[in-house]
Amino acid sequence: FKGPHPAGNAGVQAANIAPVNKGETIITLDVVTLARIGHLFTEGFIDFDTTVAVVGSEVSTPKYMSCTIGCQISTLLNGNLKNDGETVRIICGNVLSGVKTPKDAYLRAPYRQVTVIPELIHKDEFLGWASLSPKKFSVYHNFTHWLFGGGKKSNEMDARINGGERAIVMSGEYDRMLPMDIYSEFLIKAIIAFDIDKMEQLGIYEVAPEDFALAEYADTSKLELQRIVREGLDRMRKEME
Repeated sequence: FKGPHPAGNAGVQAANIAPVNKGETIITLDVVTLARIGHLFTEGFIDFDTTVAVVGSEVSTPKYMSCTIGCQISTLLNGNLKNDGETVRIICGNVLSGVKTPKDAYLRAPYRQVTVIPELIHKDEFLGWASLSPKKFSVYHNFTHWLFGGGKKSNEMDARINGGERAIVMSGEYDRMLPMDIYSEFLIKAIIAFDIDKMEQLGIYEVAPEDFALAEYADTSKLELQRIVREGLDRMRKEME
């Protein structure tokens, strides 16, 4: 499971090392939290200092900042936003699995990243997706962007979905984004139908919501896959209580 995201996710690693079965419990721990636990036992107190990456196309100067866990997000962004921070989306975490948050909110776990991107949800484009603009990005090379060095250039992504929810028509999309030996599309359908037997057979215990973050981004059906998986896991837990 080496390679790019999501190979580093706990769910992907657990699925490849020791898949979780019904009734089993696994505990995952990131390196930073492990270091804090070690500091508690060696020094006798918890270190609440942390380093946060402040990034995104709407940040004037992307950088690392030292702060305290739970600090107000505005203290990390003041004076460092383009256009005075108007019409932006502030995300506590990364763009794939982070949480939308207001500027006056507080830094959420895992306290490592704040991302700011354009909101633009009310912006209209002439012809929309049919414009075939070379500036548009497409996972499947539907636009001419990739012919002009698009694969080597970074794109300024915004918060627009560019469409609404629709039926799952395109098959095999999720499997391309998920390095796990499961039938991810059929698992999503089983979760939506809440077919417990099918969910167990298709590997519901092996996945976590963030494992589907990249698939959610590339999904032509515009489904909230992470929310679907989270609700499926929560309902399964209630069934076993």
